Amino acid sequence: MIRDWSHAKGQTELKTDVVIVGGGPGGAAVARVLSQAGVGVVLVEEGPAQPNFRPNMAHTQRFHMQEGGAIIARSRSGALMPIAAGRGVGGGSLINSAICWRTPDHVLDDWIPLLDGDDRFSPSHMAPVFDEIEAIIGVSETPERIAGENNKLIVRGATALGLPCGLLKRNTPTCSGCGLCNYGCPVGGKASVDRNLVPMAVAAGAIVQADSRVDSILTHGGRASGIRARVLHPQTREEVGQLTVTAGRVVICCGGIGTPRLLHASGLADRLGPAVGKGLHVHPGNAVLGLCDEPVHMWKGATQGAWFEDPELPGVLPHSMSGPPGVILLTLGKTGLAAKASITEDLPRVCGALVMVSDKGDGTVGARSDGRADVTYSFADEDVERIKKGMFTAARVLVAGGAKSLFCPVAGVGIHNSPQSLRGSLQDKTIADFGLYAAHPMATCRMGADPEKSVVAATAEAHGLPGLFIADSSVFPTSLGVNPQVTTMTMATMIARSML
Repeated sequence: MIRDWSHAKGQTELKTDVVIVGGGPGGAAVARVLSQAGVGVVLVEEGPAQPNFRPNMAHTQRFHMQEGGAIIARSRSGALMPIAAGRGVGGGSLINSAICWRTPDHVLDDWIPLLDGDDRFSPSHMAPVFDEIEAIIGVSETPERIAGENNKLIVRGATALGLPCGLLKRNTPTCSGCGLCNYGCPVGGKASVDRNLVPMAVAAGAIVQADSRVDSILTHGGRASGIRARVLHPQTREEVGQLTVTAGRVVICCGGIGTPRLLHASGLADRLGPAVGKGLHVHPGNAVLGLCDEPVHMWKGATQGAWFEDPELPGVLPHSMSGPPGVILLTLGKTGLAAKASITEDLPRVCGALVMVSDKGDGTVGARSDGRADVTYSFADEDVERIKKGMFTAARVLVAGGAKSLFCPVAGVGIHNSPQSLRGSLQDKTIADFGLYAAHPMATCRMGADPEKSVVAATAEAHGLPGLFIADSSVFPTSLGVNPQVTTMTMATMIARSML
C-alpha cells in the first residue's frame, strides 16, 4: 500500500527485510524486484504520496523538487548553476522530459576496468534488462503527430546539414503533446515510475510510506540496520510524527545530490570513505534560440522530442528544448512595452535547442548544518569550449530548419543573423557569463574496486558498511553522457537481483 503522512502520525515503528530510501527510478526498480521475489520491503519517500501537479513552476518546485528547487552549485569561476532533482513517489520521473537513452556501449566498456574487471554492467549484460525496463515503462519513438513544430524544425535542420538526428525515444505511451512534462503530466500520458514499477511493487506486498524525510541511517553490530525519519505534513512541512524502520538491509536511492547529502547529514560519510560526495557530474550546458518567420509555439508538442549530434564533437548531445511562455519571454531580454509587444509578436515564433556535455569537470556534495545539500562544481576548460562549439552547431541547425535570427542566455551576446556571428560573440565569454542549468546529478557515490576512490563495490554494497547498498545515479562510475533515467532503472534492477 501507499501511505501518506496521516498513516504515520506520532511514533511509528516498522520491521522489514529491506528498507529503501527514495521512491524515484532507482528505489522503485529495487522495490519491484525484491518484493516480487517475496522479500519484505518498506520504501520511504520524502515527497508526496500522490502527484500534486499544476502547470506552475513554483508549485512544482514546492511539491516535486528536492529542497524546493533551490539547489545551487557554486563555482570558483563565479558561476552559479541550479541543479534540478525530483521528489515524490516517482521521483525525477514525475517531472523530467521523459527522454529514454540507453547508456552508450563505450561508456559501459570504460566502467569494466574501474570495477577491477567485473563486467556485470557490460553492454551484453545490460541489453536484456534495458529491453525489460523499456517494455515496462512504454518506451517508443516520439510520434510525428504529437512532436510539435520545434522538434520537427530541429530534425529538418539537422537533416539538411547531413547530421545524425531523429525524434527521441520517450516513455510517453499515451502522450497528447501538451508540452507540460516538466510540471508533471496532467493527462497520465507519461509512464513515470509511480504508474508502473511502484504499483508492481505494492501489488507484491511492498509498503510505501511517503511524506517522510530520512535523517539517520541506523547501524547495529557493524551493519546498516534501518532508518529514522521525520514525518512531515506535505502542505505546512510541520513535523507530525517520527518513523523508525528496522531492516536487515538498507538501500539508499536519493539520487546524485540526495544520497551523499544524507550520508553526510547522518554522520556516515567518514565511515564510508573519502569518495562520498566527490566526483559530481551534471551534464552542464546552454541553449540557443532562434526567431522564425512563422509560428513555432515551442511549448506545444512533445517536451524535448528531437535530437541531433555532430560526429566531430563526441560527448556533446544537443536536443530540442522546451519552455513555458514566461521563461521564453525572459530569455528574449525585453522589458516594459517591448516585452508586452513580444508576447504576441515574437514569442510564438521562437524555436530552440539545448546543448549538454558529458562533463570532464566535477564537483562535491556535502551537507550544511540545517541538513540541506552543500554543492560545489568546477568547470573544465574543455567543457566550456565544447559547450560553445555545440552551441554553434545548434545555431546552424536552427537556421537550416527555418530560424532567421539567433540569441542565447549568455550575457552580452545579443541577437545575431548568422551562426558564424554568434560563434564570434561567444569566443571571449567565460562560464560565468552563461545562464546555466543542470538536471542530471550523478557519480557522487561511485561504484568501483578502490575504497579510496569509490563508495560501493560492483554489488552496490558500501565498502565501509555491510548491509548498506546504493542504487541510483550516484553510483555511476563516470559521467553518462545521456539522460540517466533508463540507466538508473536498469542498473537498480540488476543490483536488486544480485541482492536476492
